Amino acid sequence: METEAQLRPVQATVNGRVLPRFSTLRTVVALSLRELTTSNGDTAGGYLWSVFSPVIGIMVLALIFSAGFRNPPLGDNFAIFYASGMLPYFMFRSVCARVEHSIRASRNLLNFPRVTLFDVVMSKFLMAVLTQAAVSVLVYAFILNIFETDTTFHIKQILQSFTTAALLGGGIGLMNCAIKTKFPLWEVLWSFVERPMVLLSGVIILVESLPRPYSEWLLWNPLVHIVGRSREALYVDYVGSYTDLTFPLELALISAFIGMAGIRLFTRELLDR
Repeated sequence: METEAQLRPVQATVNGRVLPRFSTLRTVVALSLRELTTSNGDTAGGYLWSVFSPVIGIMVLALIFSAGFRNPPLGDNFAIFYASGMLPYFMFRSVCARVEHSIRASRNLLNFPRVTLFDVVMSKFLMAVLTQAAVSVLVYAFILNIFETDTTFHIKQILQSFTTAALLGGGIGLMNCAIKTKFPLWEVLWSFVERPMVLLSGVIILVESLPRPYSEWLLWNPLVHIVGRSREALYVDYVGSYTDLTFPLELALISAFIGMAGIRLFTRELLDR
């Protein structure tokens, strides 16, 4: 007959100490709450400024473009056209940056026995996703209530676009974190590659409006497919036949695998930097 000790669930141990159940979940939640309370701690408004700062920036740019470009490539309102491309792009960029610098920014927290590399990375990923989700909701709410956009809003396609952008950002961020640990020059190279990305991702122009072979070359940019799906969700007459979210999802999986393997191999160097 099994004893009471045998019937108890197996619990994780660290240095011989038994950890409580759901230790990883509790740690991730605690780190996320810490990030919430310490973000922009020296700035009035704290975490709220992390949300409203990009909202104000995107809305100001949208209004400026609306005044300068009366006829956007799609529809009659440049603000919603600009937001439909910029918001998923910002989701990717923000998540990528947060994950890439997550371990370096939280190195001191790793001295605690219950905090692991996975906990740190996951908490940064979740906070970046939640922050950009709040930014996107506020921007869309502002534009749709201020302007007559004559657009639809298919929530399923919107979620597909933003989820793929978040996963791709997480995967690329992990890969960058691992590569630049061994090859510091990679940080400079990635910064150089990232600068023109907003123009090469179809945020301001439609990819299919470009002549061949340039339009075909841009399809190798996974963000083009993400932005295209976002626009399909808003413009009922727009069919992005080139959009294929399988490509960015596969790239996210491959880059995340490379990143996790690299972090595991270069853990000591990563923590000593």
